Amino acid sequence: MKEENFNKTESFKAGFDKINNRTDGEKEEDLRIRRTKRLLLDSLMQLLQEKSFEKIGVNDICERAMVHRATFYNHFDDKYDLFNFALSQLEEEMYLSTIESERYSSSNEMYISILKNVFDFIEKNKLKFKLIIDNNSSKLIFLISTTFQRSITYLIKQNELNQEFVVPLNIIIDFFMGGLTFLCLDWIKSDMYSKDEIIKFLEVFIQNEQFLKK
Repeated sequence: MKEENFNKTESFKAGFDKINNRTDGEKEEDLRIRRTKRLLLDSLMQLLQEKSFEKIGVNDICERAMVHRATFYNHFDDKYDLFNFALSQLEEEMYLSTIESERYSSSNEMYISILKNVFDFIEKNKLKFKLIIDNNSSKLIFLISTTFQRSITYLIKQNELNQEFVVPLNIIIDFFMGGLTFLCLDWIKSDMYSKDEIIKFLEVFIQNEQFLKK
């Protein structure tokens, strides 16, 4: 375990040194690339509030972002590539929000924390999620379920919780992941329940400990 942590630390230091050793020109170019991608991404999201994705063209995106078409194609193959980039950015940001805390005293505490972080993130980015649902709900289903799977898998590995389960852990994860994904979709589309109410409902399931051996 110590050797693994050492290797991770060394790898991080090597990556950090590599970043520091880049020239000012390289750093400035990276910044320009990130800024350009962000402009194109923001423009796409703005346009999605006005019309469907199918009616949006690369010209529309470039005009809104004030970016040349050639520059667009330097970064993306087409508008579908940009849309997938938007999804991957959203997924990564949501995943990182769920693993801010890595240590938990029980699986219940861990699951509740994941839920709260996911719903907090969705609440802050609800407009983006609604726009994606309206244009490609299947991709959003994949995004949310993948985030839950990544978060649970990672945090289980980080926490050596001495709990025995009646049901295999992978089945428990799949069971909750499916239900939580579609619950998130319903919550994004409607305001029937507040975020706090949803969390309280889910805590009943989690704290029931029906999957634990007595």
